[in-house]
Amino acid sequence: MDHRIGKRDRLYYGLWFLGENIIWAYVILAPTFLLDIGIDATLASAILFGPKIWDAVNDTLFGFIVDKTRFRSREKFMPWIKAGSILISLTVLFMYAIPYDLKNEKVKIVWFVLGYLLMDGAYTLMDAPMFAMPTVMSADMQERASLISANRFCGIFGSIIATVIIPMIRPKLGWFVTALILSVISVLLMIPFLLKGKERILSDEKQDKGYTFSQMISYVLHNRYLLISLLLIFVQGVTSVESVLSLIAARNCLGGESKATLLTAIALVPTFLMALMVPKLTEKYDKTRLILIGLILSLFSSLALFVTGYDHFYLITFFMAIKGTGISFFLILSYILTADSVEYGTYKTGTRANGITFSLQAFAVKMKNALIGSISLFALGLFGYDSSLGESVRQSESVVKGIWAVYNLMPAIGSIFCIVILLCFYHLRDKDVDVMAKYNNGMISKQEAETRLADKHGPAGE
Repeated sequence: MDHRIGKRDRLYYGLWFLGENIIWAYVILAPTFLLDIGIDATLASAILFGPKIWDAVNDTLFGFIVDKTRFRSREKFMPWIKAGSILISLTVLFMYAIPYDLKNEKVKIVWFVLGYLLMDGAYTLMDAPMFAMPTVMSADMQERASLISANRFCGIFGSIIATVIIPMIRPKLGWFVTALILSVISVLLMIPFLLKGKERILSDEKQDKGYTFSQMISYVLHNRYLLISLLLIFVQGVTSVESVLSLIAARNCLGGESKATLLTAIALVPTFLMALMVPKLTEKYDKTRLILIGLILSLFSSLALFVTGYDHFYLITFFMAIKGTGISFFLILSYILTADSVEYGTYKTGTRANGITFSLQAFAVKMKNALIGSISLFALGLFGYDSSLGESVRQSESVVKGIWAVYNLMPAIGSIFCIVILLCFYHLRDKDVDVMAKYNNGMISKQEAETRLADKHGPAGE
């Protein structure tokens, strides 16, 4: 069977992530939405954290279900993707439909939590299978990398589009109408892949054998690089409070919500450009080295922004550009680390568990997105943020200073932790993954693979 992919495959795959990231950029503003409808900051942080208890069970079980389910079409992922892609927009609309003038706070909370859980379930249905699609669209490692690059490139572009559009239309149209517009755009962009997306490596081919729940647990626990890559995604994500606090910081520190568009664009444009360069850079340099360089740049710029303060806008834009350049390496390459862990796990256990691997990735992403909101709002509550003032009234000067500190020091702390994790615990290199992939796909013998890998990574599993 011909497993090669074409330009249209990459285009449609990328367009789907363009649509997903446009709607997701709006979902992560849920903490601001809660404050705007009059929910206390501390209470809002608890509301956002609660649903993630269900997520801890939800994502793991879903990954297990995906790997065990056999559709008549012999597809593993497309049926889930089609269902989730439609449901995500409907559930986002429901979540943002809470009226401003609804007096009963308990009804607001129940409405939001229900909408958030439904949205989260729809996201689970589509996100993990979409990230796993390159493993069934092609057996070639370079083609898989090109699909993941298209994913990150278009995803970042979607975030840029949403960052520009949302502050322009949301203050005029409100939360719900903005959600409706973004949902329509998102679905239209997803449709080409929903209609034309194709799994070329079907579910009964080599290395797609079933496994028990206990074997799944063993696979995860013995795949140290999966656990480390998920930890990196979680730590960096949960401390990147800029995305959650962008509107609040712009309103209170920089003089207006419109500044959020400019600052985020300044940070994201370098990321967008780096997405074009990264595939070439990874041909010459190991991914972990590039990620380390990016994290060091992010750490430096975050500390520089804090020291500079919020009264020097031109310096702020300069350091935001450096930060965007640095963090782009992590945003693009960290998700390829998850794909690398699939090859490592297959080499070590003999089981290719795509579903559980990418479901755990989705769980890490959703967990950090939930906690980043809770942590951000909790920190604002500690500084005395008063949600009763509304979005048009500036907070007190002490609160404004607190917002600026959280906005810059939290990302710096995250960069430090990620640097330590990479230097001390992550020893899987690109050349190792290449050997594992060749062995896993039957291109080299077990003896040859172990000769090249055993000293560092141990023997291959059965």
